[in-house]
Amino acid sequence: MEPVDHERILDDDDVLSLWVGRVARTHALLEYDVDNVHRCLARQFGHVPGSKSVKGFDQLVSECRNLLRQSDAGQEILTSGDTALVAARQATGLRNRVLHDMWLSDPLRENWEPPRWNTFQRLSDLDQSYNTANSQDLTMVVDTRILLARTRMRVSGLVMALHATWPAGRAPLERAKGEDNMARYVALMTDSFILHANGDFEVT
Repeated sequence: MEPVDHERILDDDDVLSLWVGRVARTHALLEYDVDNVHRCLARQFGHVPGSKSVKGFDQLVSECRNLLRQSDAGQEILTSGDTALVAARQATGLRNRVLHDMWLSDPLRENWEPPRWNTFQRLSDLDQSYNTANSQDLTMVVDTRILLARTRMRVSGLVMALHATWPAGRAPLERAKGEDNMARYVALMTDSFILHANGDFEVT
């Protein structure tokens, strides 16, 4: 049955679930880019086994940072790339709160107020399963998704910078083009860009 004009298609919890899903999908793209950084650095050091064990995200970021510090990439890439990887870890902490906390509708919210939820973080304390409630609205989830999208662009800048630094198998013209774009890659890594809603960006 089709909804009539005055009926809402999505209720508040549906909208929350939509944005939580966007957070999860955007973080999957970020994790893919961090894994590309790891693969690029591992190949440079000759540390590419036939298969690798599944690593947690924090461990993957730590290995990327260690390999980057040991590499012969330029100082600008070392510094900027490390800040991008640290940002990936920090953004993942917010992602974890969105995905793993328990979100329950706030029963004290008035009908005229914006949607609000009480969030509960699971604790390791045997005497208490969850912390006391933290009141959150949809802004926190939307902001987390935007932060993850920006962080993914930052890590993508590192991927491109590494490929420009070690352009194995690329023609001289392609290598020169990669070097010319290095300032652009650094701007991405250091969060010096405007990200538009459609995914386009411009460095500042």
